[in-house]
Amino acid sequence: MSVFFRPKGSNNIFHFFEDNEAKNKIKTISYQLDAEGKILRKWVKKGSVKQLMGAIKSFEIGQTEIIPKENMEKILDKKKTNIP
Repeated sequence: MSVFFRPKGSNNIFHFFEDNEAKNKIKTISYQLDAEGKILRKWVKKGSVKQLMGAIKSFEIGQTEIIPKENMEKILDKKKTNIP
């Protein structure tokens, strides 16, 4: 399982995915983008089902959009000159 959420009007994307090292656990990668869509920063943290359900609920009420994997791959492929 892997899904990307972006709150509307936000420059952040949250990637929820299964933790391959810990069975039945979730990890999250948070990406901060600049105005051109380049990644400024990213960080990995432990995720939770509660966080994932919150993102799904936000999508359900129209506050968040789901980013297709193909679109996220384009963001990741951009020249990342701004990554520290």
